[in-house]
Amino acid sequence: MRRLLVLGLVALAACSDEAGARPDTGAGATPIDAGADAAASFDTGVELRVEVPATGRVYVRLEPPSVVGAGDAWDLAFEGLDVYTNSGSSGSGKGGAFGPLDGITFLGDQAPQVPFITQDEPGGAFRNWYAYEGSTHALYSRFHTYGVKDGDRIWKVQLLSYYGERDGAAVSALLRVRYAEVGGAAQEITLDGTAGGPNSPADSPSECIDFGTGARSMLTPAAALASSAWHICARRDSIFVNGEKGGPRGITAVDLQAAETATETLSAVQTRTPESTAAAFDAVNRASFDGKTFRGDRIVSAFSDRWIENDAPVNAAWLVVDAAGAQKVLVGFVRFEGATTASPGTVVMRIKPVKG
Repeated sequence: MRRLLVLGLVALAACSDEAGARPDTGAGATPIDAGADAAASFDTGVELRVEVPATGRVYVRLEPPSVVGAGDAWDLAFEGLDVYTNSGSSGSGKGGAFGPLDGITFLGDQAPQVPFITQDEPGGAFRNWYAYEGSTHALYSRFHTYGVKDGDRIWKVQLLSYYGERDGAAVSALLRVRYAEVGGAAQEITLDGTAGGPNSPADSPSECIDFGTGARSMLTPAAALASSAWHICARRDSIFVNGEKGGPRGITAVDLQAAETATETLSAVQTRTPESTAAAFDAVNRASFDGKTFRGDRIVSAFSDRWIENDAPVNAAWLVVDAAGAQKVLVGFVRFEGATTASPGTVVMRIKPVKG
């Protein structure tokens, strides 16, 4: 049933969640598996060198490729080891990005088909809860167990599925969630993260829950940021916690399997089910969180925690939408020069406008 539902939602994702037209190339939008040789080729496009300071931001315009001032129109911003897009929480633009994609994608002249464009927004422990399958554009839960902390109370949380049904139709972003206060009985709920669909206004509400009371509410992003009535909110492919940049309540969270994410292959993730991971979820107790660092949300983009690996840029391509929301651009990071623990130094990157 789970497999049939995922396949039934592929057409839905391709029709409603993609950015731009379908590509004419055969490269598609193939995701990077950890450890794979992406065979990236950045011989095309325009080279841009960006000197990233240890403190402060530097701004980049993608067309024409150039470093610009803070008051100018910009598409990407580099700050320390982070990359932001001019969108959402980072800027007033309509930009965003998706990636990492197989480096061979950079050879094409058409925008690759992707399921959505990510705008910058608060995010934290739940950032990498899914693995993306590029040929069918399906999202697969990693079935990690998360801790959500409110004062002395801790709930363990597991995301079981991104897909559900409504009125007999397959729907994305109806997130099935298993949770339990540590030491208590597990419950399962479905959170409505659809927010009206990918083409709906940015202020469309989505569902949030208070684990302690079970109270659920539909909140716009602005209302959620001002509310203390929830622990987590679901919004399309994202899960937010009500702490730091995510909200005023001081909620923090941690991914107990965060260290495994970099080496998890898509094929391994696809074998996991709610049933096969139930025993591991049930076994998590308070001692499981000893020594773990709980954090609220910070501002994240499609690049956060994904563009650097082993002190070098990931050998991959990224689809970026400019601040005007009109031009799609492929970006590849070739190398770092003079990198430190606080900055990649000079980022040597390639930029290539694409059609679609």
